Amino acid sequence: MGNTFLNLALLIIFQFSIRATFSMKLTTILTDQSALLALKNHVYDPENVLETNWSSSTHVCNWFGVSCGSKHHRVTALNLSGLELVGTLPPSLGNLSFLSLISITNNSFHGRLPVQLSNLRRLKHLSFGNNSFSGEIPSWLGSLTELRSFFLDHNNLKGVIPFSLGNLSKLEILNLSGNQLLGSIPSSIFNISSLQKMDLSNNMLSGSIPSVSHDLLSIELINFNINNLTGHLSKDMFDHFPNLKELHLSANMLSGRIPMSLFKCKKLQMFSLAFNQLEGSLPVEIGNLSMLQRVYIARNHFEGNHTYY
Repeated sequence: MGNTFLNLALLIIFQFSIRATFSMKLTTILTDQSALLALKNHVYDPENVLETNWSSSTHVCNWFGVSCGSKHHRVTALNLSGLELVGTLPPSLGNLSFLSLISITNNSFHGRLPVQLSNLRRLKHLSFGNNSFSGEIPSWLGSLTELRSFFLDHNNLKGVIPFSLGNLSKLEILNLSGNQLLGSIPSSIFNISSLQKMDLSNNMLSGSIPSVSHDLLSIELINFNINNLTGHLSKDMFDHFPNLKELHLSANMLSGRIPMSLFKCKKLQMFSLAFNQLEGSLPVEIGNLSMLQRVYIARNHFEGNHTYY
């Protein structure tokens, strides 16, 4: 009698476990589908791409622009770039908890970024460039610590660059160019040792360029063109960028002399310092840069006769 009762109890537990597991899988698949359908309902789709391809009669993983992982069969990538979509991002996008890539570049999305996107803790690639997003860059973006590439360029973003972006310790590409960002460049960004390309050009950033206290061995491109940066370039700044290939600092209000440390960047292929208030002469050590192809230093207060390229 006791064994019969025990077997019956185990059978009930087993059946409940199977049903719960199936229900959980079904719920997560439906969660992804619901999040994407909410996005579809938030946009005007002139080419009818989503209207034609996103239907509950087909599996989510077969929808246009959607990729799923082979292990969990959850949505891992969403690429809707260049579809002329107009609209806002719904909060439910934050429910795509397995998402590692989202790209909606070259559309007309507007409004603010919903805070629910901070739930996307697996996100590695975020590309929102060439849209019309407004408001400030939210500080919660610093919690997406798996990010490798981060594009918010050419939007209508204002305010300051959050100090919290320095928490993105795996970041390789940061592009915030073509906005209306104010304030100083946060020093925390220069703590990201994995950073390869940093583009903050075409904004209204002010103050001096932060000093760097340790080597950034990965950095290859720095672009701060067309801002309101002031002050001197620190003497040892370029000691910490041994693999720098491109430096863009034109159209600011930088003063002082070109630091000699710049000419230690033996991999430098081009540098642009034009339209500033730099003075002194161009050091002969520029001849040490054997890979240099282009130099832009016009419209400064340099002394002597130089050929400008």
